[in-house]
Amino acid sequence: MGIWFRMILLSLLAFGLTGCNLETKKPLFADADAKLLLADYPNLATYERDDGGWKKSDDFLSFTPEASHYLVKSGKSDMQVFFVPVEGRWWILQGTESAGPTSYVLIKAEPKELLVYSLECKILKESGKFEQDIEFKESDCSVKEGADKMALFKALTGNAGEPSSKLVSGP
Repeated sequence: MGIWFRMILLSLLAFGLTGCNLETKKPLFADADAKLLLADYPNLATYERDDGGWKKSDDFLSFTPEASHYLVKSGKSDMQVFFVPVEGRWWILQGTESAGPTSYVLIKAEPKELLVYSLECKILKESGKFEQDIEFKESDCSVKEGADKMALFKALTGNAGEPSSKLVSGP
């Protein structure tokens, strides 16, 4: 996983990742696939899982809407973040770095909060369910060329464990 995406995930969404997440060399989704999900969630506060409960994070990054995605800036770096609907309340967050891989997490959109589910390679591999669509190499994993991306992400929603963080909408 690229340093920039890891920084975004750790500081913005407070993922607390313990391994590598699902990624691709090139983005799977285009602007036409994405929606401005955050428009329905003003004044977001980030919470991370802490000893079975939730702890509010002080980390902050700004999302700037551009077409159907967001530009996230931190210092001199930037990233495009796409929210792609899967089905029901499930969404894909695709983070595309200016140089480097594209990474993915799942989002479950509840009425006042966005629950964030990491797609850790170790857990995906141990499930034994995704070898047809995901290539596993040591601790890394990536979506295989030609995989049915929407069918894969729908299947991944059924494998989601506990959310690793959440974004809560305030007044």
